[in-house]
Amino acid sequence: MRYLNKEMSPEDRSVFEIELSIDNELKSLYLEYLNIWTAYPANDLELHPKISQQKIEGKIKRKSVFKNLYAYAALLLLFLISGISAFYFSSDSNYTNIKMTEAGERLRFKLPDSSEVILNSASKIKYAQIFDNPREIWLEGEAFFDVVKNPECPFIVHTNDMKIKVLGTSFGINTRTKKKTVSLATGKVNVLIKHSNDEVNLLPNEQLSWDCTTKEVTKSNFNPEKTLAWKENILLLDNLSLKNALPEINTFFGVQFSIEEKSLEKQRITGAFKDQNLEEFISSMEFITNVKVIKKGTKKYLIIASDEN
Repeated sequence: MRYLNKEMSPEDRSVFEIELSIDNELKSLYLEYLNIWTAYPANDLELHPKISQQKIEGKIKRKSVFKNLYAYAALLLLFLISGISAFYFSSDSNYTNIKMTEAGERLRFKLPDSSEVILNSASKIKYAQIFDNPREIWLEGEAFFDVVKNPECPFIVHTNDMKIKVLGTSFGINTRTKKKTVSLATGKVNVLIKHSNDEVNLLPNEQLSWDCTTKEVTKSNFNPEKTLAWKENILLLDNLSLKNALPEINTFFGVQFSIEEKSLEKQRITGAFKDQNLEEFISSMEFITNVKVIKKGTKKYLIIASDEN
């Protein structure tokens, strides 16, 4: 009766329906009860002791542990199948455009509303061919957006941790590391931190940083020419030790540099490397830091002390 009255929880209904599909005796009992339910008012069902809610529920309770486990396993399988289907058929397939970059690659393109995007190395965005209202983008990695202003149709960028809403502006988003950043070059943006539902407004040359480990949110000024240099295909290293520079170098070129000796980690490097390929950069780095770079495998390089040291 609880099932027919729709008083069961969704989970209990799912289990009961699976039980019906695998137990013919229970299904026969349920159909008999359903016929009486249809033919008589609910208050008159007590006149038919042969078929009752208690009898059906008692039947379920008397089922063996293994049969119940089978039902739950079947239910779990259904959830898994629906989850996989949701991922494949409700995720990427809902968007007619998916742009991805390989490690070391940068991609510049325009969205359907003529807003410009520069997608950094090993990043991905998804969006619809024709924007609805609002215009929505889903980002993984790092990108710079130069958004066409449309007060009637806000532009929203979604990441795992943040929701960035703008009308017309230019800004960068970086979700690569544990500290996620939104860096505003022009205009104004509103950033929603999904974890806490806190909202922060940014003005030009302001940067929001969200630490997903400590849950700390900070807002500070930044230098757009330095922070966003990558969008002009410039690797900017400002007096960094090799140890701290390597993550940026590796991301920019899509390779893996490592250091053989601890003492070399303190070597410092400064420079704006514009439009250099990997071989050109290696030559520059060897000259500036007085080290030697040896290729150890596909996209793997070892930094060792120069023979001149």
